[in-house]
Amino acid sequence: MLCAVLAIGLFGVPLAVGAAWYHLDDQRRELQRTAEQATIAVSATQPNRTDPPELPATRSGVVLGLYDASGRRIGGSGPLVADGAVRGARQGRVASGQTAGDLVVAVPVAQNESVVAVVRAAVPRTAVDRRIVETWVVMLVCGGLAIMLTWLLARRYAGRLAEPLEELSAGAQRLGDGDFSVRTRRSGIPEIDSAGASLDATAERLGTLLERERAFSADASHQLRTPLTVLRLRLESALDVPGKDPYESIKSAIEAADRLDRTILDLLALARDTPREGSPIDLAALLAEVRAAHAGLGRLWRVEVEPDLPPCTAPAPAVRQILDVLVDNAVRHGSGTVTLRVRDAGGAIAVDVADEGPEITRDPDELFRRRTSAAGGHGIGLAMARSLAEAEGGRLVLGGPAPPTFTLLLPGRTLTSGG
Repeated sequence: MLCAVLAIGLFGVPLAVGAAWYHLDDQRRELQRTAEQATIAVSATQPNRTDPPELPATRSGVVLGLYDASGRRIGGSGPLVADGAVRGARQGRVASGQTAGDLVVAVPVAQNESVVAVVRAAVPRTAVDRRIVETWVVMLVCGGLAIMLTWLLARRYAGRLAEPLEELSAGAQRLGDGDFSVRTRRSGIPEIDSAGASLDATAERLGTLLERERAFSADASHQLRTPLTVLRLRLESALDVPGKDPYESIKSAIEAADRLDRTILDLLALARDTPREGSPIDLAALLAEVRAAHAGLGRLWRVEVEPDLPPCTAPAPAVRQILDVLVDNAVRHGSGTVTLRVRDAGGAIAVDVADEGPEITRDPDELFRRRTSAAGGHGIGLAMARSLAEAEGGRLVLGGPAPPTFTLLLPGRTLTSGG
C-alpha cells in the first residue's frame, strides 16, 4: 500500500501540475483564436472613436475589447485604458497576461506595417480554475480507486501468503508437541511449498525413528526374556540342592550371561544397521548355539543339516535372532521334539524350525502381524523375525500348519558358488 501511494503521488502530482498548465495554455490559445478572428473584421475598416467597428459575437464567456493606437478603449468591453497585455500588443506582437482576475490575450491590428488597433480577448480566471479543479477531482477519484484496488489485491495476496505460513507454523508446533503425522497443505507458492515439504519429510523421518525405537524396545525386551529365564532357572536349580558344589551352576550361569550379552550386541548391531558381514557363516554351529541357549527346558531336539550346502554370507546377528525367535516360539507354544533342519531350496538355503504341537489354524498373516489380539502371543517375536528376514532380502513363512513348521529362506544373492 505504501509503495502504491508513493507511486501514485509521484505520478499524480506532476500530472496535476501539467493538467493545470494544459488548461491555461488551452484557454490562451482559445482566446488568441477568438481575438484573431475579430482582427479580421477590424482590419476591413478604419477603427476610430466616433465610428468603432462592430466586434463579432463570442462563446464560452469570452469578452472582446477594441483599443486604438493610443491605448484607449474604443469598443467592446474591458478597462478604459490599455493594460499590460494591450501595451504589449501595441509593440506588434501577441501578448497575454492576467488583469483583475481575468485571463487576457491581446492581438495587434496592423495596417501598412503599423499597429492601428489592438483586440483584447478576456475570460474570467474562475472558468479556467473550474476546469482545472474538475480535472483534479477526476484524477483524485482515479487515484482513490487505484489505491482501493491495490488494497483489495494486497489483502488477497497477503491472505494467500499468510494462511499457508500460519498452517506451516501450526504444523511445526504440532511437530514440536510430538505429532509426527502432521502434513502441510500445498499452497502453490514454491518457496512455502518447499518449506512444507521439508517439514513433512522431517515429521516422517522423526515418526519412523520413533517407531523404530519403540519397536526396538519391544523386540529387545522380547529377545532378552529367554536368556534371562534360562539364567534364572540355572541359578534357582543351584539353590534347590543345598550343599551342592556351585561350580557347574556358576559356569552355566556365566554361559547364559554370555548369551545374554551376545543377544544385546546383536540387537544393537541390527538397530544401528551395521554393515553385513562378508565371510560365510557356519549354520550348523549357529543352530547348535541356538539349541544350547534353550537347553534345560525339558524338550528333545533334532538337528539335521544337509551336506555340501553352498556357503551363506547373510549377517550372523540377524540369522541368530530370527532362529532364536522361531526356537523360542516352538519351545514355549509347541510340544514334543523340536526339529532344526537346514536344506538346499534351489538357489536359496532353507532353515526349518518345527515342533510336534497342535495344528496352526490361524491366518498366517495374523501370526506375523505385530501386536494383534488374534496372534495369541506371537505379536512381537514373529513380526520382528519377518522384518529382519525381509531386511536381509530373505523371507520367513509358515512352512506347514501341521506339524507347525516355520521356514527361513535366505536368498540366492547371499550365496557364493561352491566351485
